[in-house]
Amino acid sequence: MPDYKIEGATDAQNAFLHDIASKFSVTDAHLGELAHEVHTYLTNGLVSDTEPKGLPSRVSYIKSTISNDIRAAKKQSSMALGLTISTSTHRMKLASIKFAPGAPDIINKQVFHIRDNVDSAATLCEEAAVHVAQFINTHEIKEHVPLGVTIDLPLEEKSKCGGRVAEDSRTCAGFLRNVDIAQGVDAALLRLHLPVRVTATTNCVISSMVAAQHHFPSTSAALILNHGINAAYYEAPQKISKLANAELGASSTRVAINTELARFGENSSVVQPTMWDHRIDRESTNTGFHVFEKLVADKYLGEIVRNLITDFMDAQLIFARDTDVTTFSEPYTFFTSYMSIMEDTSSDLHDVGGLLQAGFNVQASYVDRQIVRALCHIVSMRAAKLVGAAVAGIVKKASEARDDQEPVVVSISGQLTEMNQPYVECTIKTAKRVARTLDLCEPVFNVLGEDGYTVGAALSSFSK
Repeated sequence: MPDYKIEGATDAQNAFLHDIASKFSVTDAHLGELAHEVHTYLTNGLVSDTEPKGLPSRVSYIKSTISNDIRAAKKQSSMALGLTISTSTHRMKLASIKFAPGAPDIINKQVFHIRDNVDSAATLCEEAAVHVAQFINTHEIKEHVPLGVTIDLPLEEKSKCGGRVAEDSRTCAGFLRNVDIAQGVDAALLRLHLPVRVTATTNCVISSMVAAQHHFPSTSAALILNHGINAAYYEAPQKISKLANAELGASSTRVAINTELARFGENSSVVQPTMWDHRIDRESTNTGFHVFEKLVADKYLGEIVRNLITDFMDAQLIFARDTDVTTFSEPYTFFTSYMSIMEDTSSDLHDVGGLLQAGFNVQASYVDRQIVRALCHIVSMRAAKLVGAAVAGIVKKASEARDDQEPVVVSISGQLTEMNQPYVECTIKTAKRVARTLDLCEPVFNVLGEDGYTVGAALSSFSK
């Protein structure tokens, strides 16, 4: 465990900080156990969706050979559209990708906000169609084009084109459960007489893996570090005993699996939440669920730090006693994006002090600044190590699905890749270290940045 002793702090301040650091510390042995349990959950999830010690492991119609399909599309003039429906950020994103032999790819993107009064699946699909119309008009697209749709909700895919939002989805509005997104969007496009048809529907983590294959064809696993967390990998159909589709089951080509990693931790004997994690869970809208996600995802990291700061405040071990700390007392006011600012290495931690002044109206002493920075580092590094161990478990599963001994290539995308690079670096370092303890070839990582899944959705439309 790193020594977080603060220069100039009192013994009480350092003791309190040390106690917090010890509770957030994770050993290599624990990380190995976590990787093993993730692997077990993934294996069980291929048997049944209702395994108590399993992840849903949603099967997709996207196959590992899609990189070949993309290469074939690039040999001729072709175009596709991608639509992302993000229910967590209330945004829709559209992208077009155009191929021409011997020419660079032409990509256009546009972001739209989802109206606040959307209260039905039909209304959401109609709004998506309107935005598609705006996009093709803006970019003067006249020809008939395929549309790949991706959404941040779990899908039960029944074909390459169609997928219903899973009945057991815990993060979506009730009116979206069991809705066929492709069918709804396609019908809305027809009503507007648009030259666009849905040809593929995926979860965002699948489309991010496809986007990675455009640049790194051998990619066989993907991690999203966003408001939430998720991962995907390619699995051999013969190992998916719950697979009912005869066509997929008879295929010799690996198929994409949406692991729903956020749901890991429920019924776990390895995940060890602290009292602060239990507090976050208790006050959340989905108490008892998505346990692992609440330890590691963008949505929660800043709130964990805020709770640690308020405990320091309650113990009168941070900030002057006459400081107005009203803002600190409001939930989710310490944004995870602030944590990158806390990486400040200046002699007086000027940026840390500036943020506390601007965001919370707090005049922080040098000791206060060091404490806040240390708390951010403690929370961030624990999260990164836990994610790294989980990725190692996924790498083990992905490697077992392959016929060769080549290293598993993993893509990482999402907001945290740009907001908190030390987090991503620690995740990769931990995943490689834990993978070695599992006797695996060291995985290869490619960091793609914040948003690859809209282009990935467009590329998915080329899937055969």
